[in-house]
Amino acid sequence: MITVNTSYQIAPWADAIFAIDNEWWKKYIGDVIYQFSGRRFSSNNCAQVQKIKIETYGNSGAAAISLAAKIKAKKIVLLGYDCKYSETGKRHWHGDHPAGLGNARNISNWFERFNQLAKDFPNTEIINASRNTALECFKRQLLDEALCL
Repeated sequence: MITVNTSYQIAPWADAIFAIDNEWWKKYIGDVIYQFSGRRFSSNNCAQVQKIKIETYGNSGAAAISLAAKIKAKKIVLLGYDCKYSETGKRHWHGDHPAGLGNARNISNWFERFNQLAKDFPNTEIINASRNTALECFKRQLLDEALCL
């Protein structure tokens, strides 16, 4: 399991965390080290984080899919890939990042990039099990079905 950015806080038992933004890593690295025992990845040079060469597709969520596909995951199940702002304007499940950090400003550009990601990995099963999503390029399925429960 790969968490993205601040999602490590609700899944500290995950295998890995991925975040692109150097400023995010600077702000959270201490807490990540304290709370999270999994591997730490970025496509950038960040202190105490393993740099990995992948296509990022312009956001950390898409980059995490790219990472999973690169390490030959046969099936990738997405949770929390809503790709839209909440009714209250929140841009992340945890609210907006603090000042100075990215806050999904270019979300309208993400759809084209997710579509390209889907085309780039035609032999990888990518299932969007997010409850509420605007992302339509991946197969949709309920979580228990996606996990074959």
